[in-house]
This record gives sequence, C-alpha cells and structure tokens, in this order.
Amino acid sequence: MYSVYDRALNEIGDDNKYQKRFDVIYHLIFMVFWAMAYMNIILALTITPHECKIPEKPKNISDIEWKIINIPSKEDIKGELKFDSCLIYANSYKNNETKACLEYTYDKTWFEKTVPSEYNWVCDKELYVANIIAYSKIGEVVGSFFFGWFSDVYGRRYTYIISIITLFIGRSMTLVVGNSYVLFSIICLIGFLPSWTAPFTLSAICIEMSSSKRRVAIARLRFISYSVGLVIMSLTYWWIRDWKIFIIVTTLPLLPFVIMSWKMIESPRWLYSQGRVKESLTILKKIAKVNNKNIEADTIRDILITKTVDKSQVFGVLKLFSTRRLALNVISLLVICVFVSLSYTQLLLSSGEKTDGNPFLDFAWQATMEIPSVFIGAWLVDRIGRRYTGMLSIGVTAFTWTSMVIRESSTGGWIRKWWVSSVFSMLARLSTTVAFYLLNLLNMELYPTCLRQTGLALFTVINGLGSSVIPYVMFLGRRYDPRIPALILIVVSLTGVLASFILPETLNAKLPETLEEAQYFGCKNKSYKLKELKPLRQDQHNA
Repeated sequence: MYSVYDRALNEIGDDNKYQKRFDVIYHLIFMVFWAMAYMNIILALTITPHECKIPEKPKNISDIEWKIINIPSKEDIKGELKFDSCLIYANSYKNNETKACLEYTYDKTWFEKTVPSEYNWVCDKELYVANIIAYSKIGEVVGSFFFGWFSDVYGRRYTYIISIITLFIGRSMTLVVGNSYVLFSIICLIGFLPSWTAPFTLSAICIEMSSSKRRVAIARLRFISYSVGLVIMSLTYWWIRDWKIFIIVTTLPLLPFVIMSWKMIESPRWLYSQGRVKESLTILKKIAKVNNKNIEADTIRDILITKTVDKSQVFGVLKLFSTRRLALNVISLLVICVFVSLSYTQLLLSSGEKTDGNPFLDFAWQATMEIPSVFIGAWLVDRIGRRYTGMLSIGVTAFTWTSMVIRESSTGGWIRKWWVSSVFSMLARLSTTVAFYLLNLLNMELYPTCLRQTGLALFTVINGLGSSVIPYVMFLGRRYDPRIPALILIVVSLTGVLASFILPETLNAKLPETLEEAQYFGCKNKSYKLKELKPLRQDQHNA
C-alpha cells in the first residue's frame, strides 16, 4: 500500500546522493572490513601439519632413517608412508612401545603461527578447535534470534551499534585469552553472537529509505564486498603469517566504524511504523538536504497526523507443519539448508588446511568464485526455474565431492596434481553458493508474510546447527580417513537433489499470500514443465 511515508520518500529522492553515499561507505568499505574481522578467527584456528619433536639426530644417520626410528609410521590408503602426528617411540631403538608427544614441531611452510600451533591444540586437544567453532556457530543462532528481536523492538541504530562493538571486542580479546581454552571459547562465542546482524541492519536501514528497485543492487553489492573482504583477508595472512598480528591487522579497520557508530541514523521507516513520526520526519529532512530536495508542506502535515498500527499477524513454528503439503515444502527447504550449511562450511574450513598447495590462494580463489555465482544463480532461476536450478547446482556439488573421494583414493596420475583439488573446491564453492542464492529466494517465495519470519528463524537454527557439525566431521577425516567428509557430503548432496525435485516450482506461479494458500501451495503442480505450471486457484484450498 502506498503510504504517506512512501510519498515523502519519493519527494526527497529514494535513489539519490544520500543513498548512494550510504552504499559506498557501508555496503562497500564497511562490508570489506567487516568480512575480514568476522572471518579472521576461522583462518587463525587452522590446524597445520605437525609431528612429535624427536631427539637430536646423530651425524651418521639420515633424516628419514632417524625419523623412522623415532616416530611410528604406516601406509595410508594411497600406499604412501605416513608418520604418526601424535605418538613417538618410548625407546628409539626398540620400536615396541609408544607414548604421546611432549613437544611438537609444526610445518611452517605457510603459517608461522596459528592458535593451535601456539598453544599445542593438537592430538588429544585437537577437539578444542572443533568445539570452539561449534560453540561459535551455536552462538550465531542465539545471536540471530536476540538481535532480530532487539532490532524490531528497539530499532536498527542501537542494534548496529551493539553488534559492531560486540564483534570488535570479541576479536580483540582473543589476543589475550589464548592460554585458557575456556576463556578463548567464551570470547569466540561472544564475537560470533552478532552473526550477520551489522550488515543486515545496515541493509535494512538503506532499503527502508530507498526505492524498492534498489534492493537487488544492495544485496549484490553487499555480497560482492563480502567476497572481496575474504580474498584480502587470506592474502593478508599469507603476508603476515602470525595469527596475532593477523587478527590485529584485520580487526583494526573496524575501529573508525565503532567510534562513528553513534552517528548512525535510525531507520525513518521504523520510526514511522512505531508512531515516532517527528523523529522520522527529522531524518527524512536530513536526507532531503543532502539530495537537494524538499518535502511538500502537505506531506509534512499528513505525516504529523498519521497514526500507525501494526496489524501483521505472525504464527508459531508448528504452523509450518500444519498440512502435509506445507510440511513437505518446509522439510525440503530445510534439507537444502542442511546441504548448503554443511558444504559451505566444509569448503571454508578445509581450504586453510590444504597441504598440497598454497592454502591462502585456495581460500582466495574459492572466495572469488562467490562473485559470479550471484549472477549465475540469478540467471538460472529465471531461465530454467527454481527446482531445476536447485537440482543442477546441488548435483554439480555432489559430482565435485565424488571427484574428491576418487582423488583421495588414487595413488598417482593427473588427478593427484595440486591444482585438481583447487579446481574441484572452486567448482563446489560456486555451485554451493548458487544453491544458497536459490535458498534465500525460496524462503521469500514459499512463505507468506505471516510465516516468513518464523520460516527464516527456523532456517537460521538449522543453518547454525548444520555448520556446527562440520568441525567434528573434519576431525574424523584428519584422524581416520580423509575421504569421510566428502562421503558424508555426497549423501547430503544427493538428498538435497531429491528435496529440490520435490519442491513446487515458483517461477511464473501465483505465490501464496495467506496461511491457507501456503498450506496447499504446490498440490496441483504435477507437471515438471515450466510452461504447464498452473497458478494456485482458490478451489485448491479444498484439495
């Protein structure tokens, strides 16, 4: 509905200098710095190759012979000799009794220092890293709920201020609490509590003072800036090599935004919706001044006498499963959500542990692949439809994980080349990000307004829980068989393809606007050809 607020926004310019300046400062510059600060701890927690520190070698023996005498070894699945990372022989020349390492030596080819290498969080303490990441992901879930509620009740401005300060303090404090696993876990959890609150809040403020036509451009700019931030972050660590200096360098750029956070405006639309029309009008006039526009006197008068009442109705999570068809749609979306969270997190975390090539370049190349994925996803969903886009993108990811299993099982040939692993990872990152783009679109299309927040909240929970599992999957891969993560993800990917096949097509279909329409959306869409899809009719409610 076209309100007096929309009229005022049109008069002051809803796609003008103020909005574009906001984009440059926050959706471009801030987003790059935020991405580095938010994700830097993930690279800092990389577990690098390590072995037990052995006694000094005598002069009359080779390095490899001395290593065989002191460290237990066995053939891996490729038939190659592999030394144990956590055990050493109690007596160098008897080789009949082993003991845990007292000291470790770390491969410093790429990383001079990481958190695990500095505090020896390896072997019997290797789960420390998995636990920290898992706790942090759960913290994201809790924080998303809290800040989502806080933003609606207390406004966008305070939400942004608190979230950015929390992130800055959380990352800064990791520099001084590393000696304590418990304190480090708590500080990491605090740093992840804001989740994506700051970027989403800034986007909400911008969208609520802009034309609806700018929404796609805002989302794309934010997404691209985030990917650029990840690229810069990985290359920065490659240059610095020490995790503490790296954390400082990638967190400090946020300080000016923390200091200036008090200057952030409140969303004029949120103020208007809360009945605080005078404050809303003040901000609208500020925007108008920058845009060299004026608000008409009649519009000002109408704003001041407006009484806003929020009549939107929101249902509980059980309503998402109130009919068989709606439950099937929701479960299918959640299965795709599990696929995206597991696949994306696995790719993100494993790139730092790459041992057959440059882990920083691998991380950077993967992040770069997210940029074209946005445009590819947007093109595919409109060209071949949502369902086929899901089946294609998830199917490609299943192919890449299968290829990785074959690679890990091979003993030689071109598939063992370092660049092959990078190509597979980049392709998986691209296809997974396309699926993520699709998932966000379907979350907006399959849920009516009354169920959208509930559906997004459930999506956040499943995404966080799925991400928290991956550190333990990677632990199994390091300890027992490197093929385990890929095998698990093959199964998840194939399930995701099936879930995408089950979903109703939303391209060119009448989308559900009420709870009743959502409960039966897709019941009659038996055909899988886009041209034969039929929009939902009123008489389908009785199906």
